[in-house]
Amino acid sequence: MKLLECVLTFRERVTLAWQLTWPAVLCDFLWSFTVHVMIEVRSTGVEALYLVPYLLGIAPWLVRRMFRRTYPGFRLQTLDGSHEVPMGYTESFKVMWLLSWRTSVLMLVLLLVVSLAGGLVHLQLASLVPSSKEAPFLNEVGLSIFENGAALFLMPLVMPGMFDKKYQGFRVAAVRTKRRK
Repeated sequence: MKLLECVLTFRERVTLAWQLTWPAVLCDFLWSFTVHVMIEVRSTGVEALYLVPYLLGIAPWLVRRMFRRTYPGFRLQTLDGSHEVPMGYTESFKVMWLLSWRTSVLMLVLLLVVSLAGGLVHLQLASLVPSSKEAPFLNEVGLSIFENGAALFLMPLVMPGMFDKKYQGFRVAAVRTKRRK
């Protein structure tokens, strides 16, 4: 199936997803701890203040970080035509955006399936978690762990598209290297 074909194995793509998700969980935790425990803000919607800097700064930085790291058996490249160029902010934002929206679509499908399955067995999912009014910190951290945990396994499914896409002015590639023993 061409859609899921990739030079990287699923395990290697999970490794790449891990490089994006664990720092995201840590950033979410630090933001939630600062806002809900240290400052004790009780206003709803304060979580949204974090999304803009995350989207415009942190997430593209995580993509550049993922591309700079060394991996056993492969390396990631940003190519301008046929030669390698360093990944800049614009390139990392475009890659992050592609991974984010495609993973979000799969996340919505997964939530629909979980919701339908929960409805069939008469499970009230809302009763399993504390409300944001009762425990805003636990609610935010739990949501972050759930979202990023699901993304850890959904993102590798959309990564072949990251390597197949011809972005405006560049493309990304995974190149096999000799494995170290």
